[in-house]
Amino acid sequence: MPPTQTEEHTVFGRLYSMTIEGPDGDRRFNAYVKESRTGRLLTRNPVRGRSVDDVRDRALEVMHNLLGIERIQEEVLAIAAEVAPGASVELTEDAQTIRASLTGSWELDVPFTMSRDELEEGLDVESLRLRILEHFHSHLREP
Repeated sequence: MPPTQTEEHTVFGRLYSMTIEGPDGDRRFNAYVKESRTGRLLTRNPVRGRSVDDVRDRALEVMHNLLGIERIQEEVLAIAAEVAPGASVELTEDAQTIRASLTGSWELDVPFTMSRDELEEGLDVESLRLRILEHFHSHLREP
């Protein structure tokens, strides 16, 4: 059994436990990340790296990316519930952009978009909320 170490990291105000194992037979390290409060695993597969520092850096990058997308979704859902009751939110993403649109009783003329690069720069939740709210007020309409 490869040696393990466990670290705690706070991302977007939530505590996560990162367990790093290794090296394995391929001289690779594996990181498993779970939310400390709920025990929910963040990824189905371990993040892999060539050293403890490498796997930690990669796991933190994955955490910020996935958790940033979750935060965007949470804010879009909350704002849609406030200003467009009954609408369904559709969140899509590709390598460059995250998009949110509405269907049902309300629509957006222009989907809300956010560059993935913005997640790497850090996510200010309050300014994100204001940005989404402003976009919804500018582009929201009944079909």
